[in-house]
Amino acid sequence: MLAYGAMMTAGRTIAAAARLWLKHNSPWMTRAKRELTAFSPAMVELGLRELFTDIAANVEELERREALCSKLHAPRSTVCHILSGNLPNSGIVSVVIGLLSGVQNVVKPATGDPMPALLMESLVTVDPKLARRVKLTHNREAYRGADIVVAYGDDETLSSLQKRRRRGAGATFLRFGHRVSIGMVNFCHSAGCVSQSAIAAAARDASLWDQQGCMSPQCFYVRGDAAAFAGGLAREMERFDRLWPRVELDFANAAAIARARNEWNFRGRVWASQGSTHWTVVLDERDGWAPSPLNRFIFVRPIESLASKLGKQLPLSTIGFVGFSLKEVVAMARADRYCSLGEMQRPSLLLTHGSRPRVGDLIL
Repeated sequence: MLAYGAMMTAGRTIAAAARLWLKHNSPWMTRAKRELTAFSPAMVELGLRELFTDIAANVEELERREALCSKLHAPRSTVCHILSGNLPNSGIVSVVIGLLSGVQNVVKPATGDPMPALLMESLVTVDPKLARRVKLTHNREAYRGADIVVAYGDDETLSSLQKRRRRGAGATFLRFGHRVSIGMVNFCHSAGCVSQSAIAAAARDASLWDQQGCMSPQCFYVRGDAAAFAGGLAREMERFDRLWPRVELDFANAAAIARARNEWNFRGRVWASQGSTHWTVVLDERDGWAPSPLNRFIFVRPIESLASKLGKQLPLSTIGFVGFSLKEVVAMARADRYCSLGEMQRPSLLLTHGSRPRVGDLIL
């Protein structure tokens, strides 16, 4: 156990806890793979290793960058984090930000989500004093006593929660609701403008965490040979699934993919995993937008449909791109975050974007 004091900052403690998750045969990683049943064990390990690698590498630098803010302002006394259960990343990062801000944190996990408890167990082994600044609760009314509320979930639930909160004591309410993400590809198949590694990166973005996060792309908009890109993407989705398979779905989700495949066989062109619903690529050359049923079901559309129909209408979280300049991409669509393909679901802790609070948001 490491002593907490002048030489052991919150950032250093959190980094040490993160490294425990990265050790061979980590008991917390082992339990997460067993208890996060919404994903395959291989998918859980890949996703959590990337998350904790980023935290271990960057949390102390984030703490240094935000130090001036915490010195100039007194921390609020209590922050309540209301977490969603679609994937663990946002909740873990929210708690990390809360610890860096110096506040007391009340955390309400989603029903059945084991990650906040596992995170705190690992933190206790490094420094129990810091861990005491986090209280886990299943009380649905926990937000009522907080000075600030950080809430994740669907827009309807968040709006209801925010209205109920307004009838009580005043507090800052930071809501992180529904967002979608897309990719943009300048694809010249004959000239090899987009490399095979870029297509593999697109498949990775579409497959990681089984498309359950707001940074998961639902569609790639392609300038050039969209059919050739879709075929290459299908091959890379198959390769990714062999290494990091998607979990077997319940009847309702599997049926939704089967229905969507049947529908798009008449409306577009479909590439799909054989004998399973593990992945699907649909070429949709019409001028419009349809949401994905998720679980590695990705659309490929001509980029003209983005320019003519969507523009600024979608609540965009992330745009991943290749073959375009950042200036070109921003001119076509506005989003909270822009990145290269392959990095859509790997946001650095050091970057500010619309899917999490900053340290400064949690202090007076």
